[in-house]
Amino acid sequence: MRVAFLSPTGYGNLGDAAIIDSLIHGIRRRLPDAEIVGFTLNPHDTTARHGVPAFTLTGVSIDRYHVTEGPPSAGDGAADDDEAEPTAMRRLLAKVPGLRPTFRAARVTVAETRHRRRSAERIRGFDRVVVAGGGQLDDLWGGPLGQPYTLLRWGQLARHAGASYLMLSVGTGSLSPLSARLVRRALSFADYRSFRDERSRELVGDPSLTRDDLVVPDLAYAYPLRSSAGPKVAGLTVGISPMAYADPRVWPKKDQNRYRHHVDTLVALVVRLARDGKQVVLFTSDGPDRRSLAEVHAAADAQLSAAERARITVPSYDSVAGLMQVLAGVDVVAAARLHGVLLGHVAGKPALAISHERKVRTLMEDMKHERFCFDIDEFDPEVGWQRLQEIEARRDELTAAVGAATAGYRGRVDAQYDRFFGAAR
Repeated sequence: MRVAFLSPTGYGNLGDAAIIDSLIHGIRRRLPDAEIVGFTLNPHDTTARHGVPAFTLTGVSIDRYHVTEGPPSAGDGAADDDEAEPTAMRRLLAKVPGLRPTFRAARVTVAETRHRRRSAERIRGFDRVVVAGGGQLDDLWGGPLGQPYTLLRWGQLARHAGASYLMLSVGTGSLSPLSARLVRRALSFADYRSFRDERSRELVGDPSLTRDDLVVPDLAYAYPLRSSAGPKVAGLTVGISPMAYADPRVWPKKDQNRYRHHVDTLVALVVRLARDGKQVVLFTSDGPDRRSLAEVHAAADAQLSAAERARITVPSYDSVAGLMQVLAGVDVVAAARLHGVLLGHVAGKPALAISHERKVRTLMEDMKHERFCFDIDEFDPEVGWQRLQEIEARRDELTAAVGAATAGYRGRVDAQYDRFFGAAR
């Protein structure tokens, strides 16, 4: 079997990387000789991280939906317009009113046509084109011409190639009216669709199209666990994961006040834990969050004594395996990103979720742990501290519940893999 997977990834999001690891592992367990090829925003990273050949998902870079071809040292294969225009060309375009938009539109059309042709050639003879889970029904990053349009064009390419177009455990995020139309059209090309939660299916907005589609948990629940915890540290160890939510430096919807509230509340929680003798592990699951982590760490350190500062650790890693090793060594996770919470569950840990989006609350509701979920803009570190004390008191009960639920989710994801790739060997 020949399988191509699609994912708008490649810039350090370990949640998305866990999804791809799960998919590749799921295929390899069933079809060891299968040919697997990825189409992502950063093929070089995909090949280095996942060990499969990879190509670009789209031919045009747009704002917040940037495609890179080749290693960083080789430069981008699809550079931004201003970077790709020689100085003489920029001067000419600046002199003639209306010429720059026309020139850019022509370049985009040519690049899109060329990429569509190359992609069609690359998937010729493939059996499956798989949309590899995650929150792919979303336009927060790139708008309608980002992932919504990309999914539509790949549906068309898969149909033309005679390959099955499969959407496995996808999630629905923010969609403008145009994006929603593009997504519904893309879904209509799929031979099979499943959604990672019921609300994602509802948000598509077309019950006649999706009412028979299954709800199958996030593919990351079937991530192949390989690591184990190191020596247990006495007392409670809490893993805390800040994120770049609303950070004007990186977030599409910029709001300095909301970002500062998030950072400041986590600083207060870290300080309270360290002063109470708890061990704190600061971790991230996405590259842009590292600066937020550094800010939380520095601000907490400034309020603590040397002995208290020694209770805070910041492990270094750049892989899902490294992240899972970190999570294996904590007792409870306090995280804002979906996969910070979800991968904590995969590691068997109860979570305090600081929800930045509907999908995080849905995850906690499905786990029946909504008591331990807070809206990120309303999070009160004092209430968070109280909930962490409750989790500590009920640790055995909550850990057992997380383990049982996660095992059930893993089984459902594996059953979906069985459906399309055969029984596991």
